[in-house]
Amino acid sequence: MAFKPDINLLAAAMDRVIPPVDDLAGAGGMGLAEVVVEKSQADDRFWDALSTVLNALASSNEFLANSGDAQEDALRSVESLQPVAFNLWLDVVYTIYYMQPEVHRRLSWHGRPPQPDGNVMPPWDESVLDVTRQREPFWRQV
Repeated sequence: MAFKPDINLLAAAMDRVIPPVDDLAGAGGMGLAEVVVEKSQADDRFWDALSTVLNALASSNEFLANSGDAQEDALRSVESLQPVAFNLWLDVVYTIYYMQPEVHRRLSWHGRPPQPDGNVMPPWDESVLDVTRQREPFWRQV
């Protein structure tokens, strides 16, 4: 039988690893669980990791019914027992969360590439090639 992710379980787990801060919702509260599923489906490693983490959480004494401390304990247990899967799952969650415009605003991150508007480079200094230009060729001309 094919793995079918529990979106509510995933969203709750995402909110535990990236909780709400002030007026910014946690990763699960932003409605990103479906995006995590979609992106994970694109690569078998991430899909297997998502399946491993959610199946482990689903079998950890009703994750959704537990309090925050019990949920954190369940996540720590999965991380301890399945570190590779947990870290791959976490990579997908973090990547998607930190791509969100509201997160960029919260962090005062401009979110644009560094060029052409940033990281001004000094003018090229030709003198850095002086020593190389003075060397005799050590290759054969063809």
